[in-house]
Amino acid sequence: MSMTVARLLTEELSTARELPMPPWLYGVIALVAFAFLLGVTWSFRGTAQKYAPAGHGEAAARAAAAAKAARAADDEAHWPEHPGHGHP
Repeated sequence: MSMTVARLLTEELSTARELPMPPWLYGVIALVAFAFLLGVTWSFRGTAQKYAPAGHGEAAARAAAAAKAARAADDEAHWPEHPGHGHP
């Protein structure tokens, strides 16, 4: 029985395949691929600002100011005894 086990082990070892290149080269290829993808991503930086409408920033600032004014108008002293509402 021990000869059968030894024979099976040696047969499996002989059928093992070698890698087509050294193992460290797989890491180098992965680093190069990720560096390339980083370059592609980096090339699109600032694209949103290039294609935004001209008055987009000013309109958003006006809308935020109007919303803030509306919240301030809603926050009148409807519960005077509750802190944080109305004037002190």
